[in-house]
Amino acid sequence: MSAVRFPDSPACHSDGMVMHFTAIIEQKTIRCAIVLDALMEHFAKDRLTPPVSVFSRHRHVIERIAKRLIDQKRFENNGSILIRSSDC
Repeated sequence: MSAVRFPDSPACHSDGMVMHFTAIIEQKTIRCAIVLDALMEHFAKDRLTPPVSVFSRHRHVIERIAKRLIDQKRFENNGSILIRSSDC
């Protein structure tokens, strides 16, 4: 099992459907994302909080979920990791 790293200052952004962030494993960049509905349902106190703030506040938990999915090799067809509500 290889070590998964996440950049100290992740460049996270939303495209309206998911919040994107990056993981690095063996010097390979893996695109990761969490569905906005999952982010807000599981981590936000209310729907008024901006998703970027919610992600930043719960970043370490979300990264642990992404690492678990990477370790389980639960990659999407395009090689990315997508965190859904059922993964939280």
